[in-house]
Amino acid sequence: MSLSYAEQLDKSSRRLDIKTRDGLFHHALSTEFNFSPRECSGVLDLMNDLYFGLRPLSEGEVRQIAVHKDERSGKRMEDLRKVEVILTRESSADKNLRGSSAELRRVQILRMTEEAYEQDGLLTQEDLSRLLGLSIRQVRRDIKALVDKGYRVVLRGRMQDIGRGLSHKVWIVNLYLEWKTYSEIRRITGHTIDAIKKYLNDFSRILMNVVHGVGDVRQISFYTGKSPRLVKEYLDIIKAAKRDEMKQRRLESMKEQLLWLRRSQVVDFKKSHSCMVWRLI
Repeated sequence: MSLSYAEQLDKSSRRLDIKTRDGLFHHALSTEFNFSPRECSGVLDLMNDLYFGLRPLSEGEVRQIAVHKDERSGKRMEDLRKVEVILTRESSADKNLRGSSAELRRVQILRMTEEAYEQDGLLTQEDLSRLLGLSIRQVRRDIKALVDKGYRVVLRGRMQDIGRGLSHKVWIVNLYLEWKTYSEIRRITGHTIDAIKKYLNDFSRILMNVVHGVGDVRQISFYTGKSPRLVKEYLDIIKAAKRDEMKQRRLESMKEQLLWLRRSQVVDFKKSHSCMVWRLI
């Protein structure tokens, strides 16, 4: 019996599908492992997510598998939910850090543990040991030094301590609102001026959303690309600053500067037709 035109097209399409990498993979799973078509598709989707759905890494970045922040102790490691996080092991700004190698290590520890937590992961002391090429004993000494200075070090096994210390980003923004200069903040925190400017730029973008009436954490997170947790921390800073006359003056000064920049961008917007410029400053 001859096939209809639609049936011929369908048969031809199936033959072409077989002659693809996905088709070859499906065929290998079904013939060599007796997988069903649904199982083949599931394995293929998982493989694509794990190996081919990855964004390119920037210089100094590394991928790390971390335990999900919501997992508690009591399970075997293989049974714990995990996430892949991207960490900045080395930053170009690190080269400008003035101080000892210990200060550089501690900046890296703060940066990577915060980055992991913002991506729903928690690093361990062993993770830091491997990432930085240090002994566990040295990692513990560095963590203790940071905690003693009032920093919050977000690690698996220290969840009960989260919230007692200061996020280094929050600390830096608060110092700026106290009218400290970049040089003073660098001396106090050990962070580079480039890193300080980056944190203040992130804070400024969140502040601009508030100025324009966007107060929802999720909306601001979407507009700025920052984690909801970081957005909430910065919104808390803005709220607290209103109760402090000195910080309030600094905040108003920042708003005036940002609004001036926005007006400058509006001129560019008319020339370049970029309608989202002011929203993302």
